[in-house]
Amino acid sequence: LRPSQSTMSMLRPMTMRTMPTLLHARGFRAGAQRQADESANIIFKTDHNTKALSLYHKVNIALLGVAPLAMAVGPSMLSMPLDLALGVALPLHAHFGLNSVISDYAHKIHKLADPPLRVALVAFTGVTLLGMLKLNLAGPGLTESVKALWRPKKAD
Repeated sequence: LRPSQSTMSMLRPMTMRTMPTLLHARGFRAGAQRQADESANIIFKTDHNTKALSLYHKVNIALLGVAPLAMAVGPSMLSMPLDLALGVALPLHAHFGLNSVISDYAHKIHKLADPPLRVALVAFTGVTLLGMLKLNLAGPGLTESVKALWRPKKAD
């Protein structure tokens, strides 16, 4: 079967109109730029991103259960995984919360204070994560360090 001339003439203009949009490179760049902006917002503007806010709420709920459990189990096999979970969850919780503080109050300091404060917060969060990781892997752990604050000092 051979298509009629009228069918071919109807298909050709439609194909010629849609081909440039399929091959047009600007669409690819715009999508990639949008994804890059969204990735940056997850780190730098967590209070402006729905995925980050959802993660913030999940971290809050996890902290409600993990923190008391870590203090209750004491020195046991569960201490290490709970300490590692707290070592990630606490800096993330602080990072998300302080991003909201920056959004609310940075413009009152100066109209250009927002970006440097957000970069400083990312650095602060990174250093805190590394410090917690070192405490949990090379030291006594987060919960044992907190418990040591209430233990009486040993007399030498």
